[in-house]
Amino acid sequence: MKNEEKMETNLKKKLEVIDEDGLKIAYDKDDLERQFPQLMRELSNNKNSLKIKGIDYEIEQSEEINKVVQTSNYCEDIFNPGAIDFIRRCKNREEALEILDYLLGRSELNIQDYNSLKNRIKEEGGLEKFIAECGGLKTSGYYERKFPRKINLLNIDESKSENLD
Repeated sequence: MKNEEKMETNLKKKLEVIDEDGLKIAYDKDDLERQFPQLMRELSNNKNSLKIKGIDYEIEQSEEINKVVQTSNYCEDIFNPGAIDFIRRCKNREEALEILDYLLGRSELNIQDYNSLKNRIKEEGGLEKFIAECGGLKTSGYYERKFPRKINLLNIDESKSENLD
């Protein structure tokens, strides 16, 4: 009988925890009370327990999507210009045709688009008309005017140093 009583007291001293895989892990209560007294008080006192009925994963997923979308304030064309973006910088027909040949050679342009753009450019007044239809000629400084920076740190630093002198 003494052995059974000892086993019962030993079992009462053990704290059994079931992990997410369904495995039981036993801890000695005395050791845990020495190492984590506040935690053991909270575990033994069930007044502060909170039951979670469910988790709304849609909110978490939409927050992750928003974080990914807001990585850049600029449109995709700035980072990956296409054939039309390059042609809009051309001043004559030869430059435009050279760009089309180059893009075709790099497989950045398929043969159908190549032929269609080439035919439009070769028409009478084709390059000027094409550039006008696509938004006009892109001159130097185009992107600085279209997408200005909110803060130009270099100009701020220069103005501060001028005021100090």
